[in-house]
Amino acid sequence: MRPQSLRYQCIARVILLCFLAFSQVGLAQPGQLTRTPNDTLTSPRFLPDGRVQLRIYAPKASDVTVSGDFPGGFPSQKLVKEPTGVWSVLLGPLTPDVYTYDLNVDGVKTFDPKNSQFKESQNGVSNLFRLPGRETDYSAIKNVPHGAVELVWYPSKSLGITRRMHVYTPPGYATMKEKLPVLYLLHGGGDNDASWTTVGQANFILDNLLAEGKMKPMIVVMPAGHTPKPGLAMGAGPQQDPFAQDFLEDIIPYVEKHFRVSAGQDGRAIAGLSMGGIQTLNIALWHPDLFSNVVALSTGYFPPVLSELETKYASVLKSPQINRWKHFWIAQGGPTDIAYQNNKNMMALFDKNGIKYQYTEVPGGHSFLAWRNNLRQFVPLLFQ
Repeated sequence: MRPQSLRYQCIARVILLCFLAFSQVGLAQPGQLTRTPNDTLTSPRFLPDGRVQLRIYAPKASDVTVSGDFPGGFPSQKLVKEPTGVWSVLLGPLTPDVYTYDLNVDGVKTFDPKNSQFKESQNGVSNLFRLPGRETDYSAIKNVPHGAVELVWYPSKSLGITRRMHVYTPPGYATMKEKLPVLYLLHGGGDNDASWTTVGQANFILDNLLAEGKMKPMIVVMPAGHTPKPGLAMGAGPQQDPFAQDFLEDIIPYVEKHFRVSAGQDGRAIAGLSMGGIQTLNIALWHPDLFSNVVALSTGYFPPVLSELETKYASVLKSPQINRWKHFWIAQGGPTDIAYQNNKNMMALFDKNGIKYQYTEVPGGHSFLAWRNNLRQFVPLLFQ
């Protein structure tokens, strides 16, 4: 036998002996994982009667609650501890929709570890779940052509930082030759640029509307309305809000340089909810020549700001360009919407100044239960 072959055989025997030794050690050790109810736990569980069960394994906890945008979800509901250490609660029966929730374990907001679906916000994440049904067909994930949602990082010269926004492009955008209109879609206070495509389900709503031939192809830009620079987003006019400066000086120019969008007034629309609704109004009313369609959801100026508008900015409200918009669309989530009275007061001021608008109410209060519905209502009106 050649020396080289003998050497290889010796090495192989050493490896085999090491493997057997480690195998015996492993067999001699007791099981390293202790089985718990958490191993087979599921949350949420959807019951046939429309109820939803949330569960979390927290054997050492003394108090677990849940809050969310489901009926009875504010301020919170208590979970009940089972002898196994699993805490559970039954919600509903619920109307089919997309719901968000936050678990709280002994005073600490806790992500449901058994549910990977989430809504990103300014200060963290919340769980969400979809209860399927006829009522949510318009936002369902269907076998239709789907657009793309891109995370875009852009330089904000006005703020001196790099910022993030989400941009939806419709199916087939990569091969399109023509320029598309653009909708700037703003979120509310506490949320961020991801909210419209997580809990808002905006991309799926748009995909379905396009597949049904109910809307024109468009690009949808969803920027971040909160900035690190102090300001007053709910005040009168864009000069108090750093986001407005970022929007006008950085976001619009960036989008029109990097995407195939129409650069004129007829090809731009702006919409926003709650805080984003005020930001929408502050940008559009002060710059009415920039947009052809303006949408304000679940929003309204507070009484002191309304007084400031009337006394200090009467000329803004009297601009004839406002009534040249193709659509000025205002919506609310019904009387339970926390912005309901502010909105009524604001519309009274618009009436007083001869500003024309369309108004609608949908159920859902001040939540995405209403705003998803609003989105599917107003998008088909744009750029017609």
